[in-house]
Amino acid sequence: MNEQEYRDRMRRRLTEYIRLRAEFGDETARERLLDGYVELQAQRMGPLLTGGLAEGFRMVRPGFAAVGVHIEIVDASTDGVDSAVEILTTCECRATCEAVGTSEPLAVLCELDNEAARRAFPDLSVEVVRQQIRGAHVCVFRYSRDRAGLDAAEESLR
Repeated sequence: MNEQEYRDRMRRRLTEYIRLRAEFGDETARERLLDGYVELQAQRMGPLLTGGLAEGFRMVRPGFAAVGVHIEIVDASTDGVDSAVEILTTCECRATCEAVGTSEPLAVLCELDNEAARRAFPDLSVEVVRQQIRGAHVCVFRYSRDRAGLDAAEESLR
């Protein structure tokens, strides 16, 4: 996927959310957009979760760079917790809100991504630390899971 295709996809998702929200309300709009997305998120993220989170998430950096999204990954693991912090200098929510012409700061694109990941991987915790759309200088997300989840994933590969 190239940058224009990615941006078009984000604009379509946000426009569809705004339309559905106006017709059915926020909760129903989100649930409709999550339909099928949880499975897609499982397919996309599953291969990244077989090793350490930071190691896996670093593998997607070139793909995101190709569509104009700059991501840094920091390994924040401890003895008992496998953890990665994702830092984005590109805020897709803010860029997409501007592209569709809404002045409302909608963080729904990231929120849908995070909720789909939570549902696809119940052992994965996703924490929103900072968001540019809410006034921060960068977007920061923390992903973590007990080391037992990492050990089980590695064992399944053997």
